Amino acid sequence: MISVLVTGAGGGVGQGIIKSLKMIDDLDVKIIAADMSELATGLYWADHACLVERCTSQTYIESLQRIFDRYSVDFYIPGTDVELLFCAENKERIRNEFGVETVISSPRTIEIADDKLKTASFLQNEKFAHPKTFRLSDYVTGELDFPVIVKPAVGCRSIGVYKVDSEQAIQPHLENPEGLVIQEYVGIDDREYTCTVVKVENELSPVLVLQRTLRSGDTYRANPIKSELIENYVQQVAAKLNIDGGCNFQLRLDDSGNPKIFEINSRFSGTTPFCSQLGFNPVEFYLKKKLGQTPNVDIDYDAYVLRHWSEVVVSNSQLSELAENNNIAPKLSRQFRLFD
Repeated sequence: MISVLVTGAGGGVGQGIIKSLKMIDDLDVKIIAADMSELATGLYWADHACLVERCTSQTYIESLQRIFDRYSVDFYIPGTDVELLFCAENKERIRNEFGVETVISSPRTIEIADDKLKTASFLQNEKFAHPKTFRLSDYVTGELDFPVIVKPAVGCRSIGVYKVDSEQAIQPHLENPEGLVIQEYVGIDDREYTCTVVKVENELSPVLVLQRTLRSGDTYRANPIKSELIENYVQQVAAKLNIDGGCNFQLRLDDSGNPKIFEINSRFSGTTPFCSQLGFNPVEFYLKKKLGQTPNVDIDYDAYVLRHWSEVVVSNSQLSELAENNNIAPKLSRQFRLFD
């Protein structure tokens, strides 16, 4: 048996990782889920649930150590963006002091992926096609054709992202341009894709390309497509970026049909369970490669993934126990299930 700690159990990324772990049917995995709040839904899907401090706390690593020691953790998979740089900077320490493998890329990779301006600069330096991108404060009239995209250099879930259709419409954004970038608007909505790839040691996984529909910044409908053009492009970028573990690339095809990456998430993404349902489980791929086993990859391209809401009912006694003791072994009563 291996023990895997997943943090951010209250968010879509953490919950997606937990779902994907539970889909591995030929590997004995003990799942430890962690979050700051006892009301985080994903806590109650795991074998053990723990509360942790805020990642920015100076004693955060001590709160992790208690979990590492208590549950003999083998792998630590961060499920929140705020943890990524911390994990990257402390990966060697966590391995050397606690014997835990943190599934994370290098600080350089995280910093490039986290900042849209650095992402564009990296792609330009490596001569990969990408949308023209620069600081909004450096904008000069006529540099880009409208429409354009204005968004935070560092952000998530499409918060603060605007499609701007004219020179007049951009003026309000220019009044307070700090932290914003302006970017070439590429293609059309129907040519937007989210792509997943995993790297373990020097081996890259296949790339799963999903054509997606967004709602409130999250993918809620997607279908897999086979595109050697996109797959080769993503694999080449992933190799140059030197990722470690899961990585998500978001791109559009331009009017000439060429892929252009506009965002990179150097972690397992919110569409991880989509991939797992379709026959390519990114978490399984990473763990089995690390364990010297052969992952199962058999992508079903004759499918459409539809995301839906569900519910988890938790007793007040379990909520209280977790809040008081910082850890429990969840026991759920019969829940509504679509499938048995």
